[in-house]
Amino acid sequence: MGEAKKDDASMEDDTWTQGDNKEWSKPIKPLQEKWKLVPAFLQVKGLVKQHIDSFNHFINVDIKKIVRANEIVTSGADPLFYLKYLDVRVGKPDIDDGFNITKATTPHECRLRDTTYSAPISVDIEYTRGTQRIKRNNLLIGRMPLMLRCSNCVLTGKSEFELSKLNECPLDPGGYFVVRGQEKVILIQEQLSWNKMLTEDFNGVVQCQVTSSTHEKKSRTLVLSKHGKYYLKHNSMTDDIPIVVIFKALGVVSDQEIMAHIGLDARSQNRFGASLLEAFNLKIFTQQRALDYMGSKLVVKRFQSATTKTPSEEARELLLTTILAHVPVDNFNFQMKAIYVSLMVRRVMAAELDKTLFDDRDYYGNKRLELAGSLISLMFEDLFKRMNWELKMIADKNIPKVKAAQFDVVKHMRAAQITAGLESAISSGNWTIKRFKMERAGVTQVLSRLSYISALGMMTRVNSQFEKTRKVSGPRSLQPSQWGMLCPSDTPEGEACGLVKNLALMTHITTEVDE
Repeated sequence: MGEAKKDDASMEDDTWTQGDNKEWSKPIKPLQEKWKLVPAFLQVKGLVKQHIDSFNHFINVDIKKIVRANEIVTSGADPLFYLKYLDVRVGKPDIDDGFNITKATTPHECRLRDTTYSAPISVDIEYTRGTQRIKRNNLLIGRMPLMLRCSNCVLTGKSEFELSKLNECPLDPGGYFVVRGQEKVILIQEQLSWNKMLTEDFNGVVQCQVTSSTHEKKSRTLVLSKHGKYYLKHNSMTDDIPIVVIFKALGVVSDQEIMAHIGLDARSQNRFGASLLEAFNLKIFTQQRALDYMGSKLVVKRFQSATTKTPSEEARELLLTTILAHVPVDNFNFQMKAIYVSLMVRRVMAAELDKTLFDDRDYYGNKRLELAGSLISLMFEDLFKRMNWELKMIADKNIPKVKAAQFDVVKHMRAAQITAGLESAISSGNWTIKRFKMERAGVTQVLSRLSYISALGMMTRVNSQFEKTRKVSGPRSLQPSQWGMLCPSDTPEGEACGLVKNLALMTHITTEVDE
C-alpha cells in the first residue's frame, strides 16, 4: 500500500516537472500582450505616486518628529513655567463658515469658492498656569494645505462613481494642492546629494566638499590642497585653517596619531610633512592652543548672543555643531569627526595623484530629488520654531508684568501664523527658510490644464538648482546615468534646456521610510 502511494507521488512529481517544462517552452508572448502591463502598472502605482508618498510620510511621520524635537517651551522669567506638546495630528479637510462652525469640504468646492483645501493641525498640550498644571486636547495651531489623493484627502479610496458624485474626474491623478482656488504643483527639486563627499578640481585647486544637512543645520565644509599643504575651509572662518590645527582641535594631538589617521606609508608621510611643519611653525601643540587659533579666525557675528563665550569656546561649539554637522559627537568626543576629516584628506591626496578619482557632479548617483513632503516639512519646521520662539518671548515679557498665576499661554497661541506661512509659500512659490539662509523662488507653479498630458507632464517635472543664465553645457547635456529615469526628449527649448527635465513615466522615487 505504501509503495503504491509512493508511485503516485513520483508520477505526480513527473507530471509537474513536465508541465513546468511545457510552461517554459511556450513561445514568448507577443508585444500586444505586454502592453496590458502598462494599465496594470498605472492602476497600482499611478504617475504621481512619488509626490503622494512623500506628502503622506510628512503628515503621518515627519510632523510628529518635528514636534517631538521642539516639544518644550520654557521661559527665563519663571523657572516653573513650561509648555509641552504631547501629540500632533493632521485632521480631515474642512472649511470654516464663520462663528466657529466648520463643515467637511471637497476640492471642487474649494476651487469654486477660491479657498484653500486644507485640514486642521491639532496638538495635545500640557502647560502650567501659576501652580496649576493644565492639559488641553485638540488645540488648533494652524491649517495644513492638503495634497489631493493623500491619505487624509476625501478622494482617497473612492470608486469612480463616488468620485463623480464629488464632481471630481476619476482620471485626475491628484498630487497637487488647491490654494486660494488655484491648483498649485510643487515641482521636484534636484540638488547635489548631501552628507556625501565629492572630490573635484575647482579652478586648479583639488578639493573635497561635503554639504552636511541635519534637522538643525545645513553647512558646507571643504578640505582643499594649496601649495602642497592641506586646509579646511568653512564660511564661519575668515581664513582657511591648516588641517593639522583642525586635528589638534579635535583632540588628535600627537603627530604620530595624526599620521596614523592619514596613512603610515612613506609617500603619505612625505606629502603630509609640510602640513605638520606648518602647525609646528605656528607653535600649536595642544588642543587648547589649536582652539585659541581657530577662535582668532572666527567671522564676527552680527548678533552677539547674551551668553558671552571666549573665542576658544566658540570654536569648540563650531566644531561640535556646525562643521560636518551630520557626523555625531557624543560628549565632546570628536573621534568620529577626526576620522571623517582624515578620510576627506585622503580623498584629496588620492585625487592629486590620479585624476580619474574626481567625482562627476552631473552623475545622477550624486543627485537627490527633493519632493513636496520634504519641502513642506522644512517650511513647517521653520514656522513651528518661530511660533515657539514668539511664545517664549511673550512669556518672558508678560510673566513679570502680570502675576505668573494669571498668565495663560494658550490665549497667545495664534493659529494664523502657520496657516498663512504655508499658504503664502505654496501660492507664491517663494521658499524662504531663515535658519538655512535658503531663498528659492518658483518652487511651485500653477498646474497646466491645456491637456491631460500637459497636466501629467507638469507633475513629473524636475527643476535643477542651477542658474539659467550661465552658459555651461555640463548640467544641460544628457548623462548616461539618467537612462531609464528621465525622459530624454521632454525638455524646454532655450535657456532652460536640459535644466528643466521630466521623469520617465515609470520612474519610482523612494521616499524615506520610518524605521
